[in-house]
Amino acid sequence: MPYEIIDIDGTLTTTGDTPNLPMIQYVKEDEQQEGTDFIVVSARPISRLAETEKWLADQGVEYEEIHLNDFEGAGKGPNVGLAFKEAKYKTLIEKYGIGAPDGIDYVIDNDPEVIAMAKGLGLQAFTPAQHLQDEGHPDAADVADIGTQNGEPVATPMNMEPSPTRTSHKDIEVRNVTIGEFRLADTDGQKTFVGYATVTGKASDGLPFTEIIAPGAFKRTLSRVAAGERVVKFLHGHDESRMLASTASGRLSLTEDEVGLRVEAKLDPADPDAQAVISKLTNEAKAMGMSFGFTVPKGGDAWEGETRTLREINLFEVSILSGHQPAYPATLGLQAVRKVAESRLGIDAERLINTLESVKAGKSLSEDEVEVIDAVRSRLAPKRREIDPTVSAAMLKLAEMEGEIL
Repeated sequence: MPYEIIDIDGTLTTTGDTPNLPMIQYVKEDEQQEGTDFIVVSARPISRLAETEKWLADQGVEYEEIHLNDFEGAGKGPNVGLAFKEAKYKTLIEKYGIGAPDGIDYVIDNDPEVIAMAKGLGLQAFTPAQHLQDEGHPDAADVADIGTQNGEPVATPMNMEPSPTRTSHKDIEVRNVTIGEFRLADTDGQKTFVGYATVTGKASDGLPFTEIIAPGAFKRTLSRVAAGERVVKFLHGHDESRMLASTASGRLSLTEDEVGLRVEAKLDPADPDAQAVISKLTNEAKAMGMSFGFTVPKGGDAWEGETRTLREINLFEVSILSGHQPAYPATLGLQAVRKVAESRLGIDAERLINTLESVKAGKSLSEDEVEVIDAVRSRLAPKRREIDPTVSAAMLKLAEMEGEIL
């Protein structure tokens, strides 16, 4: 199971011992639903260990390990805390390794210097606000990152720290399907779209393996939506800036029936993006598709040979696409890539994912990433057709004869 390193002051707390409730809720849910083990690493002096353990117990935060600052001068300056965390991170990396499924998945810390240090060690690292935004937490917009500026505490609103190159640090997967049957109703000027984003029990097509969504796979997500604990968005082409509706506003309704995941969304004709979608649904429906973005919690899928059954899905968004590919083409998440990369290509999945991300971002490739591309090319490139030596000799003799005739 993966490990996450998490800070206390400014991360699990806002100020003093005031709990950062969205982060506390996240830790509880991730431990219960994903099976994540948390490792608490804080710059608090070790003398506060008993007090800190009691505070965490009072908040219901469970953890695998806790490490407080035992360096000389602990609590007397940020540099001491940074040095302690760097030393502790190195020890934990040596103990567990880096990356899912069994190593340290990432670090959550409010201090930008700690974030930079962790990334320098090869870890993924995020501020609490960035993390909650990625998780689609309903209170994410109200959370601020507590850091320092010129030595003074400062709260930075999350929406001032966009991360445009990162979709999510979770293992988000995307599946596309043909739009199928849908309905675009008009009631007193209100346009309402009704269709299915997924089909239950039907084998996928277009993946390098077979994938089936089991009945009830969305049950937990939909219960969280009903309780106001999860916001799911209806997007145009997976673009967060082109949101058409959401469960938070009540304009998006999701239900799971015997067919699949049913989407009912009220589209605002005054919204240019909604206008464009309404026009395309009216005139170009056959060229359109549906899609959904999701992660799979620990134990949420099962493999039998080359068939993957999704038994539980954490849904983040559903999208309508202006065009579509054949049913179920995928931007594969790590779990699915691992199955293909290691069994068919002989390449470590994390190396392949990192290489693809560098290519997508237009970054210069490292020597290791070039090796990955060469390995993929050697496995997947069409084999050159070798000419039989006797045929080659006959072709050469024929060419000589033609030359003599001329």
